[in-house]
Amino acid sequence: MGIFAMLFIAEGMIFYSRGFKSTMRMQRVFILCCACAWPVFGGLSESSTSIKQSSGTLSGITPPHPGKKKTRHTLQRMRGQLSNMPRTIEKGIRSTSPNPHVQQSRVNPMPAHAPAMPEGPKQEERQTPTDADRFFNRAAKIMTKSWKGNIFVWLPAISTDPNSGPTLGILPVLVLSDSTTHHIEHLLAPSYTYNDLFGQTGTMRYYYYPTDASQLYVNGSISQHTNRELKIRYENPALDDGIYYLRTEAYYSVDGSEHFYGLGPTSHNGQDESGFVSKDGTARAAVGINFFNYWRAAFGTRFRRYDTEQNIIPHTSDAATRFPNTPGFGTNNTVTNEFRLLWDTRDTPITPSRGASGEFFLEKTSQAMGSDADYVLYGGEAKKLFLWKNHPNQITVVHSRYEWANGPFIPFYESPSLGGRESLRAFGDRRFVDRGSVVFNIEQRYIFSSLKLMGIETNFEASPFFDIGSVFPTLPKIERRYFQPAYGVAFRAAVKPNVVGDVEVGYGTEGAAVFVDINYPY
Repeated sequence: MGIFAMLFIAEGMIFYSRGFKSTMRMQRVFILCCACAWPVFGGLSESSTSIKQSSGTLSGITPPHPGKKKTRHTLQRMRGQLSNMPRTIEKGIRSTSPNPHVQQSRVNPMPAHAPAMPEGPKQEERQTPTDADRFFNRAAKIMTKSWKGNIFVWLPAISTDPNSGPTLGILPVLVLSDSTTHHIEHLLAPSYTYNDLFGQTGTMRYYYYPTDASQLYVNGSISQHTNRELKIRYENPALDDGIYYLRTEAYYSVDGSEHFYGLGPTSHNGQDESGFVSKDGTARAAVGINFFNYWRAAFGTRFRRYDTEQNIIPHTSDAATRFPNTPGFGTNNTVTNEFRLLWDTRDTPITPSRGASGEFFLEKTSQAMGSDADYVLYGGEAKKLFLWKNHPNQITVVHSRYEWANGPFIPFYESPSLGGRESLRAFGDRRFVDRGSVVFNIEQRYIFSSLKLMGIETNFEASPFFDIGSVFPTLPKIERRYFQPAYGVAFRAAVKPNVVGDVEVGYGTEGAAVFVDINYPY
């Protein structure tokens, strides 16, 4: 029975060892077990036989002699079979093992010019909202109302212009977009503000966007005292499938907050400050042609009638009395012919994030067409946007502008100037005036939060900036000590791709200034 038990166990171990993945090690262990087990089981068999013989002798029963010889012969034959069993098992293992001369498959590299493998669909990663995202989401629920792809937003209208003083009010904005494409088609932005100098002011702004690049703008406002404005402008840079450029505009405004400090870079804020009321009526038209994908040449004509009246700003002298010899006071007409050569590689014209643009411009007055002014003005402007490769929420913007005017009669309001949100953002409009001007601007636009309402993306930005510039009577007289610095930060909400709400907070040598307007300053 011991022999048959050993055979049964051996057969089970062979079956198990063949099913085990680590076959070689398991099989060799099994062979050693079989080789070691034989003497034990063989010894047990002989011992059991001896015990049987002894027991038979003790009991007085003697086994028959013929059977004794046959049993011993059978045991010797089984012992020989078991002694050959390890070699038999080893032979079977070798016959069922993989061919050692067969190599495993290898991954060969693709040829050098092989086409790229198509990428499978990527699962969108759900980003955990930041504290800023949560704040603006909560603010959006309070300040906005959305329905059918349209958005209604309540915004505060707070500014501190160095010329007009503090202004407080409210600016509700209604954005109407296509429910399918989410293209912004209309924007209405009425506002109500109060200012100590002009009292209550009601304003209505309307934007119509036939395409992402073109727009029609209409603005009308009226104040309790003095100020009023009516403006209309249409611009399409890609007319007739992108071949032609068209821009037309006309406006009439009365502004009682105008300041003038005299000509030159050394004017003083206190003793040279003066004021006047301006009445400005302007009509302009320009047409051009686009070529080489990024270039445009445009020709245009501008007519302007400018009238100055007595100052209404308290504790400020009248400009015509303070600077009687400066050309431009009274009523004057200006008619100019213009030429502009422009290049533009930006991704979008209103809310760009990469690319560059610039232009060279030339203006010449035409006395034959009724111009009182007589001068030539030329210059250039350039800007470059650097989108950070590893930080797509950061954009560095560099901008510069140079102007020079020359002629026997140049009205001060047509002369190159610096000041305001488009040049030196710590000074009022036209703070520095002379025959030439140069300015450099750099700002870091940082998108700290994004909000998507009804398919319309809005980016909230904080943009630290630094401006520096100067005016000069002639190019050789530019001096470093006359350059005026300005620094600060801008807070913006950019509704891509058409609208930017902009608040500029700047600080300079004459104090702080806050400007509120639509679109980027440059």
